[in-house]
Amino acid sequence: MISLDAINIFWGVKYELLIFDLDGTLIDTRQDITNSANEMLAFYGLEAKCVDEITAYVGDGIAKLVERCIDNHPIDLEEAVSIFKRSYAGHLLDFTKPYPGIIDLLKRLEGVSKAILTNKAYDMSKTIADGLGLTGYFEVFVGGDTLSRRKPSPDGIHFILEKTGTPNERALLIGDGRNDLLTARSAGVQSVYVSWGFSDHRDVEELKPEYVIDQPEELLAIVQAS
Repeated sequence: MISLDAINIFWGVKYELLIFDLDGTLIDTRQDITNSANEMLAFYGLEAKCVDEITAYVGDGIAKLVERCIDNHPIDLEEAVSIFKRSYAGHLLDFTKPYPGIIDLLKRLEGVSKAILTNKAYDMSKTIADGLGLTGYFEVFVGGDTLSRRKPSPDGIHFILEKTGTPNERALLIGDGRNDLLTARSAGVQSVYVSWGFSDHRDVEELKPEYVIDQPEELLAIVQAS
């Protein structure tokens, strides 16, 4: 394990911009998403699903999450999405919290530009980030509806690079899922897979991220100039 005290992040950095996924990377949203999904399912008289099952549906936006939940039942998807959104909007911060070590990491990275790139809707993402005291650490915040295409499209990364004036080779994407790694690859930036998130490492092994970390603090040694 890398000691935080052993690293001076201001001595020199290899990467000038860190682009973070949100759910499963910075914050644990599993319980609140599951509760809202099950509230939607209960409305239609469908059986509740466990946290692990719902978590496996996360990563491609709300509509795809709901579609996977209703699982080919003859239900109007638009209505179901509306029901889920209404429920989730009222429970964004019931159980959601940053993963252990995330706040300390962000404080230590104060001298490095940071952005959030998530497929979660911007308003919900921003409300959560505001409520958890995360927003101030990031210069750019891109939600799933900020641009016309979401991850794994490279558009979000290109947008952030342009906003910050950062060249591809000085940017690093940090995420927990296939979409994150595919996005980094298509945008021509390097990636970090975090093992504490929503995805099983076996789901992303063939994508060969440049780095794999098991604890947030391990990112500090990657960012620091070699």
